[in-house]
Amino acid sequence: MKQSIFSFLKRNITQDSFLINRIFVSLYIENNKIDKYNHFISKYVISEKDTDYGELKKLLSFLKLQHVEGLKLEDMINLFEFVISPSNRIVTGAIYTPQNIRDYILKRCLNSFHNLYNIRIADIACGCGGFLMDAAKTIHSQTKKSYYDIFRENIYGIDIQPYSIERCHILLNLLAISDNEVADFNFNLLCADTLDFKSEMWNSNYSNFDVIVGNPPYVCGRNIKEETKLKTKRYKVCDSGSTDLYIPFFQIAIEMLKKNGILGYITMNSFLKSLNARRLRAYFMDNHFYISIIDFRGHQIFKGKSTYTCLFFLEKKKSNVLHYCYDGNANLNDPLCFNRIYLSSLDADKGWNLNEHEIATKIESVGIPLFEYCQTRHGIATLSNKTYIFSPIKEEDTYYYLEKDNEIYPIEKAVCKDIVNSNKLNSDTCFENILRKVIFPYHLDDKGKAVLFEEDFFRNEFPYAYSYLESQRNDLSSRDKGQTCKYPAWYAYGRTQSLVMPPVKLFFPKIANKPLTCIIVNDPNLLLYNGMAFVGNDIKHMKILQKILESNVFWKYVVSNGKPYTSGYYSLNGANIKSFGVPKFTEEEEFKLIQLKNKNEINNWIESFYE
Repeated sequence: MKQSIFSFLKRNITQDSFLINRIFVSLYIENNKIDKYNHFISKYVISEKDTDYGELKKLLSFLKLQHVEGLKLEDMINLFEFVISPSNRIVTGAIYTPQNIRDYILKRCLNSFHNLYNIRIADIACGCGGFLMDAAKTIHSQTKKSYYDIFRENIYGIDIQPYSIERCHILLNLLAISDNEVADFNFNLLCADTLDFKSEMWNSNYSNFDVIVGNPPYVCGRNIKEETKLKTKRYKVCDSGSTDLYIPFFQIAIEMLKKNGILGYITMNSFLKSLNARRLRAYFMDNHFYISIIDFRGHQIFKGKSTYTCLFFLEKKKSNVLHYCYDGNANLNDPLCFNRIYLSSLDADKGWNLNEHEIATKIESVGIPLFEYCQTRHGIATLSNKTYIFSPIKEEDTYYYLEKDNEIYPIEKAVCKDIVNSNKLNSDTCFENILRKVIFPYHLDDKGKAVLFEEDFFRNEFPYAYSYLESQRNDLSSRDKGQTCKYPAWYAYGRTQSLVMPPVKLFFPKIANKPLTCIIVNDPNLLLYNGMAFVGNDIKHMKILQKILESNVFWKYVVSNGKPYTSGYYSLNGANIKSFGVPKFTEEEEFKLIQLKNKNEINNWIESFYE
């Protein structure tokens, strides 16, 4: 479908859900010259006598100008997914699954069944029903069973949104009608919150499935409603820390399956490494499920979405081996090569290193884990960096000058500290160019702990800084979704992390697309934001670490197992690098490493410790 149609809809489409459905159904009926349909579809068909005919005619005229002919059911799925409002998309995690992905998942799941006549297939977050439509078509094609019986006996859908269930009804009706089967169909489509599966009120008909397929909702923990968060705690895979909404959908699907049942998802690949998915990984390992993963890593499946995904298949039977395939181009038509990885070689808490598993395991077995070798610190969390952090437009003996919203504010130098965003580091960046100033309304007590200024002291000792922050008070009060009453004062940072740091700091970027360039700074007053640093008191210790982090071995580990992004970038956050093995050097070896200057010599020397 042409992109221009979506642009047109964005500018002109109504927000009335029922009218949207009427326009799209009428468009399909007219484009495909369907003159016979059932009672359900008839209520959506707009005629020239209807007051809504003008809206339909406007869209029809546009499509004729675009030379669009023959609207297909796949186009209907695209249209229905497109008109979901952005706010609903954030809350529900709805996203369109491309047809080739749906086809592959269904084919892979159904290949194990010799006869589909009595199969029970479900999508437990079905949206407008793309997977269910494909499943019905497959069953109809292979068994010659009527759609009337397939809808009643073989396919089941669940979704929390009434408009999704309504559109699923529409899509399945149109599927049958387009194949010249016209009847008043009965469906197994349940409008409910799938997270309520554990409740006593759950409809028992929606369980005991042979196959579950789908695309579980993509909602990160910070966007989940409190009521929903409480429901996720019913599930073992979510019983600690924060969780993303897709995670409990694994356990729910598995519990809904029959013995030897099959699950096929396209889902986030973050569960392989993320801290909040460690219970999920343990759940898979404890139950010894038969799992296959096709990992797309940095390849973007969903157009216009920075979403990193994989295909996940599980058979509800015992296995000691996980099968993993990296498919960086999502070219699912090619023969795929899977590596066999024993579950016993994986660590649920550390995260699963599946890509080049043997290399990663070898590197991790050397010496001690990186995060035990040296402590790390994340940056400060003002929760309003645009307010506190600035680049002076000029300075005098006593003041820096800050420009904001066309106003110039003097800020006392004595209330400021230097601060750096290590994420901006690369081989072409001068450290001084990424230094900024931060207003720091704290002092150190006798024990070296940061203590917030009393308000009278702040107002009297640093009147200009105080006055500037007061001018930004509305923005400061909006932090934490307005829940700033828990702060010790309105001008306090949102969090108290990293207000005091050891003097020696090794800065490195949090994402990179080539071997690292790290910088060591010995300054107890220098602060960090938007990144992470290794910290300590021993400059020699930090120089050794710098050589390791800038080495080819470390970059090889990052590329093999770090979280990939587009354009060849990889994440260097804690979960991705914490288990990297640092050799236990002797004093003589430490001295030699520090003396080495040539890059090739350094790399060759370090690689010898990793065989």
